[in-house]
Amino acid sequence: MRSQPLHTYIGHSMGTTCFYVMATERPEIARMVQLMISLGPGAFLNHMKSPVRQFHLSLKDYETIKRGFFHDELFPQNGFMRFLTKNDCSQNFAQKEKCANYAIFLTMGYDPEQFNNTLLPVILGHFPASTSTKTLLHFTQEIQSGKFCRYDYGREKNLLIYNSVEPPDYNVTSITVPIALFYSDGDLMFASVDVKRLYHLLPNVVDMYEVPWPNFNHMDFLWAKDAPKLVYKRILKIMKGKNLTNVTTMG
Repeated sequence: MRSQPLHTYIGHSMGTTCFYVMATERPEIARMVQLMISLGPGAFLNHMKSPVRQFHLSLKDYETIKRGFFHDELFPQNGFMRFLTKNDCSQNFAQKEKCANYAIFLTMGYDPEQFNNTLLPVILGHFPASTSTKTLLHFTQEIQSGKFCRYDYGREKNLLIYNSVEPPDYNVTSITVPIALFYSDGDLMFASVDVKRLYHLLPNVVDMYEVPWPNFNHMDFLWAKDAPKLVYKRILKIMKGKNLTNVTTMG
């Protein structure tokens, strides 16, 4: 990217979060991106509707998480996870449907009509993907605070790192990259109200699009049977620079 601009960055879920952080912390890199597509945008989390919210709120501190969950890594792709995938979710249709209900619909949103059960073994080979326990706790902090801000190390360490007792917010108002926001009311992870809050702060939103499918969930952006028609077709139009007359205007 130092020698050639990136035409389009397409992110989903935490992939959007990473971009917003990069764009605020490294604006010289962000300037090289000509367009950003956000699918299920993840910045503000305090209106999350998923049961995952209660799990996050039950976590107290980093050391507690390390003792309870695989030290520094959550959901490592080890033999135990592979055993669950192979033996619990790859047998018959009823078992696959049960796995989809508990692993995906319960946490991401219930949309069996858009889900392809034949993909379940492939999906569960990668989902849930491993992440660091520090990342998990960072999301917990943001659910509790209602802010989109840097990691909170506690007052004393914050003073040393940030020169402030509170972790500074990520200044999304400084992001000048053209951004298209795709969201859904059926997404239990990132609520519409939180996406709209982000919309009002970003200075250069070129499209604010609610997917026209009432139960469209957080993972449907990737796996839905009708994702090409409901989402990808519009992405291609934006990437080709076509004017969209129905860009949502928020009050």
